[in-house]
Amino acid sequence: MFEFISDLDEYFSKEYAGYDKLSVLPGYKMPMMQATKVDEFGRTISYTLPPDTMALSKQENKEALLEALKERMVDKTFSFSFSILSFWGRIKQFFSKYGLAKNLKKMMAKYGVKDEDVLAQIDIAPEIWKGIRKGVFLPTKNLIFSLGLTLQMSYTDVNALLNLCDYFFDHTIVKDVVIEYLLSRKIYNPAMVQAALEEYKVANLFIKQ
Repeated sequence: MFEFISDLDEYFSKEYAGYDKLSVLPGYKMPMMQATKVDEFGRTISYTLPPDTMALSKQENKEALLEALKERMVDKTFSFSFSILSFWGRIKQFFSKYGLAKNLKKMMAKYGVKDEDVLAQIDIAPEIWKGIRKGVFLPTKNLIFSLGLTLQMSYTDVNALLNLCDYFFDHTIVKDVVIEYLLSRKIYNPAMVQAALEEYKVANLFIKQ
C-alpha cells in the first residue's frame, strides 16, 4: 500500500460529513450535540455544537470505524448520461463569460491540452465530447473529476468548472472527499490515483485504464 493512503485516511476522517452513515457504525459513540455557557450577564445559555462534532476524526476508535465504513462503501454515483442543454441554455453557455464551453476552452489552452489528448485519456465518445466543447451537452460531475485527474488540473480550476455546472464538492459523498484530497495534494500519478480510488471503492469515472 502507498504510504500516502494513511494521510488520505486522516483527511477523510476529518472531512467526511456523511454523519448518517457514521452514526450507525458499530462502536460509534454519538457525541453530545448540546452544550451550555455563561454569557457576560451571568445567564446560562444552551447552544448546539457544529455538525463536525460528529466527525470520524473525533472518535477514539476512528481507525477501526474507518475500516468498518470502508467495508460498507458502494459507489452509487452512476452518471454516464449527458444532459442536452436547452436553446437558451446553449446561448448562455456560449456567450456568457461564465459559460462552460468558453471557460473549458481557456482551461485546455492553459494546460496545453487538445481534443485528441482528452480522447486519449478519457473514455467518452468523440461526438459527446464535441457536444460538450460546443456547449450542447452539460458534462457530468464524474467527467469533470476525470478531466481534473488526468489533465493534472489544479483544485481551484476543477472547482471552477464544477461551479459553472452548478456542481460542488459534497463532503457527504465519499468520492468527492477522496478526489478533493487528490487534487488539493496534487497527486496525479496514475498508480497512486488508482490506489486511492480502489481503497475507497470509487468507481464510475471516465479514466481509461
